[in-house]
Amino acid sequence: MKRRLIRSTLHWTTTLVLPVLFAFSSSLAGENRLRLLPQLTAGQVLRYDIRGLVQKHTKTESRVVRNVVPQDVKQQFIGILQITVKNVGSENGKPVVSALAEFKYPQYKNAATEDSANALKHSAEFTIGSNGQLKLANGLEEFSPIEALAFSSWISKFAFGWVIPERIAKPGEVWKSEEPETIPGPIARLVWERTTTFGENGKCPVSGSENCAVFLTTAVLKQKSSADNSTPEDYKLHDLKTRGTAQGENETYSSISEVSGLLMRGTEDVHQSMEVVIAKTDGTNDVKYTVDATSHFEMLLIAGAAP
Repeated sequence: MKRRLIRSTLHWTTTLVLPVLFAFSSSLAGENRLRLLPQLTAGQVLRYDIRGLVQKHTKTESRVVRNVVPQDVKQQFIGILQITVKNVGSENGKPVVSALAEFKYPQYKNAATEDSANALKHSAEFTIGSNGQLKLANGLEEFSPIEALAFSSWISKFAFGWVIPERIAKPGEVWKSEEPETIPGPIARLVWERTTTFGENGKCPVSGSENCAVFLTTAVLKQKSSADNSTPEDYKLHDLKTRGTAQGENETYSSISEVSGLLMRGTEDVHQSMEVVIAKTDGTNDVKYTVDATSHFEMLLIAGAAP
């Protein structure tokens, strides 16, 4: 019981700062509307310089579980995400893209070997469906936790063009959406309330000869379950009950080329916190977890990485 309880909770605290990949989906239509879907071809290679910082503090209190003190996390990330497009199809007028994602770390290259950075290289195959969501994925489980966060942050902004509402046509327009939190955790019925603003167009940060559309999204994590009984269904199946609260804020920025539809620059800042007590349904073996986590990621398309 103790091992199961600890494993279930630590899974959620490890992925606490993972953002929701996509907030909504809709089709783009109309000849006069801006189309920001990436123009991709099989064999095309894109490279993004990604930098980030993840921090997490976890505190536990228990009368029955001893010597379980999760380590605090403060980890910096600097790497290159290389995307190799394998296939580009179409469904419902939207692209379906299959690609290979590889993390590389040139700063660790050793002149004594051909490329010692290969020892650190992790890769995964994935497919973005016509609705802008991650449809298939193979190898993502091999990513380290911070690589998984970096990839999640990148793909949510790269596929942003898929999910822009049809009615959005010009800078200054604002839209709102609500999306359930999909990452399993000890707090039930969490939702993200998002507000997105279409900012003023300007020169792209990578190619000054292109204009970019700019979008700013702010999101607030709201809890619709009771703080006195926040038990998710999967916890009930394991004879567990929870009570507690969770909150969070997320701000993302995306700069997308009006010519190629590619993400040129993106940033993301996340702050989430949770205070929860997990116990058996009879009230025994209770453990209190207090978690506070932040992450910051920024990504830039490397010049010359796209035709």
